[in-house]
Amino acid sequence: MNQQLIFNNDFAFDATRQAVSFSCLVSGLKVLCFIALPAEQTSAVFLPQVKADAFNWEDLAEQAIADDAYNSAGEIWL
Repeated sequence: MNQQLIFNNDFAFDATRQAVSFSCLVSGLKVLCFIALPAEQTSAVFLPQVKADAFNWEDLAEQAIADDAYNSAGEIWL
């Protein structure tokens, strides 16, 4: 387990970004991660699916952070 990377259990749907959001602490700094809502899905269906598969999404986010895949706003998009 990477002690410098701590995931918060704060999955939520961000209507403005049309994505599920969650956050993690990277060496004490909060990083926002987003998963874009697929065109064929609704937020009411997608959010529970993401929550049910949280460990896999967190693994993907961890790899993206390790790869320094931040956008210009300092966010991770998966």
